[in-house]
Amino acid sequence: MKSKFYGKSFEINPLGTWFLNLRPTSSGGKSELYTWKKVTSSVVGIITGSPTVDNYGLMEVKNHTTGEVCILDFKQRGWKASSAFQVIGKVLDSAGKPRWSIGGRWNDKIYARLTPGYEATSVEPTSGSKGGGDQAFLVWESHPRPTGIPFNLTPFGVTLNALPDALRPRLPPTDTRLRPDQRAMEDGEYDFAATEKNRVEEKQRTTRRVREQNGEEFTPKWFRKTRCKITGEEFWEAIGAFGAQKQEIEYWACRAKGDFSRSEDIF
Repeated sequence: MKSKFYGKSFEINPLGTWFLNLRPTSSGGKSELYTWKKVTSSVVGIITGSPTVDNYGLMEVKNHTTGEVCILDFKQRGWKASSAFQVIGKVLDSAGKPRWSIGGRWNDKIYARLTPGYEATSVEPTSGSKGGGDQAFLVWESHPRPTGIPFNLTPFGVTLNALPDALRPRLPPTDTRLRPDQRAMEDGEYDFAATEKNRVEEKQRTTRRVREQNGEEFTPKWFRKTRCKITGEEFWEAIGAFGAQKQEIEYWACRAKGDFSRSEDIF
């Protein structure tokens, strides 16, 4: 990603492509490959203590199996509050003709409407509409934010650093859930978190300098860079990912044996 800092705000522009492979169900069906790139994220007001996040730009979600494409336009936030969080778009069939119109707010609700052959100027549900035909219907809705969770995290986001006792012994020592400064931050030990953050970063910088002095090139332990045969783009693939069984991926095989000896001590 690329980032820009403007003193009172900063922007994050992700550069990589996201891959999603929907696999066939037990009843059969063809696997579908989707790709997209994330839009630019902007955070304003980081100095004043009331930061505001905005996402803006064009996003193209492509189904490489069927040839269908969804084009979404995340509108940049204007001066008016009513202009915030808006997103509009359309779904094109394999022939490039509009099939669906999409609209709403990315922080609240997204609606879709069947509009074959043209784009709808507005994608809003009519009063009492339950969908069907050319009526707009709800396709996504944001969950309400819970109370009492620090940093305004979502219910999903707060679980990403969860470390149940049953899971701890099965994780490699490089798992971010084991990072001491991150754990201290979550536990509210802010002074200790700052000290540990400095220690961990200096340790990793020292390791990198020693590696460079010895002319060594770092090699990822669990992933390898390869090129997608369908899109032609580079991506990181789990080593052994083409195996038929989960255990054939080297990470899962080592995890099953409890052998993470190849992992480095980074914390």
